Amino acid sequence: MTRFFLFLFLLSATVWLAASTAKSYAAGSLVKFGTVEFNTTIDATQERETYHSIAERSVIAFFSYPIALLAGFGFLKTTRRSFKQDGWLFMSTLLICLFVPVELYCFWLDWKLVGLNYWGTWPLEEFRKVFIARLTALAGLPFIAHFCYLTIPFLLLLKPLRRPSSPGESL
Repeated sequence: MTRFFLFLFLLSATVWLAASTAKSYAAGSLVKFGTVEFNTTIDATQERETYHSIAERSVIAFFSYPIALLAGFGFLKTTRRSFKQDGWLFMSTLLICLFVPVELYCFWLDWKLVGLNYWGTWPLEEFRKVFIARLTALAGLPFIAHFCYLTIPFLLLLKPLRRPSSPGESL
């Protein structure tokens, strides 16, 4: 059962992080580099398509993030590994759990963008308001969270703070 939860976690976390990265990449095309000023070379059709793309990836993240959390907790519940023996597991868990409130707030902002995209025809100004609110949410903390999530694979590969294991220990 532990391996199933681990596989499900890896799959859903990969999908969630890929969707989040694609959203960030699309969002970067709407603004000037390093600012929150809109790029004036983009026409209204391209801008609408970009918002549509962001909304689609947000829906993917809405489904994959809860699965990743539940599978992660399932793995922690069924594994024989302990936080005391494996510091890398504790660090990885801490990085994920620390940013759950940030992700939930960002999902709420993304939900507004999804609503604008799929329910009704709204002017671009409404999209821009929600987009800027999402881009500047919590003073860049979602950006920091994303870097922390991308640190976890290195923790899993390098396994710092690991105590010597006893013979026969496995997942």
